[in-house]
Amino acid sequence: MNLSEKICRAIRDSGYGIDADTGEKFAEYLRFLSEYNRSVNLTAITGEAEIIDKHFVDSLAAAGHIPEGAAVLDMGSGAGFPGIPLKLIRPDIRLTALDSSGKKCAFLRALKARLGIEADVAESRAEDFGRGVGRESFDTVVSRAVAELRVLAELGLPLVRTGGKVIAYKGRPAPEEIAAGDRAASAVGGAAGKAIRVPHGNEERTLIIYLKTSVTPTGYPRRYPRIIGDPI
Repeated sequence: MNLSEKICRAIRDSGYGIDADTGEKFAEYLRFLSEYNRSVNLTAITGEAEIIDKHFVDSLAAAGHIPEGAAVLDMGSGAGFPGIPLKLIRPDIRLTALDSSGKKCAFLRALKARLGIEADVAESRAEDFGRGVGRESFDTVVSRAVAELRVLAELGLPLVRTGGKVIAYKGRPAPEEIAAGDRAASAVGGAAGKAIRVPHGNEERTLIIYLKTSVTPTGYPRRYPRIIGDPI
């Protein structure tokens, strides 16, 4: 079984549809990521099976929660997760990958050319993007960034239009983290998060989805040091 077939099997076994051409794009993604990772630290996960499971399959958890044709922002995209796998499975979405690292943005630009997909790459800190050109510009924000829910809510909700949503990928967040996320969401125009458990082998995976219910007040998001040091 070649690499493309292994990826197709893993994705199908997890309940997602995939054709052979898309499987080959995932295989090329894996090869390019492994090659690039030798010179630029993009991921600590380097094994073929682990990349397929912990990056590719895991990234697809939000695929069924994104509206048809949505403008999607991958906040803190890094090596392209979850945005690029979502784009490969859901070519209808209009993807923007956001990251503050120039080296990671260079990888993302090279990757989209390598895979032949349409996507925008924005090099910016999320709080700057949310106070500027990205403000209330997207239907959905997705993020697998390692940050507390209150941080993801304050950074993500200013970026979506009223009626849009932020989808945060988490393991099993503690009740205290969920409560803090709900307070932050309320302050920036969102409703309390909805938790959706997603089966993923022996690991915990929960999507926390915040619906944008009103325009974000002026002043949010705050600068990152304040977000971290002064919880809402």
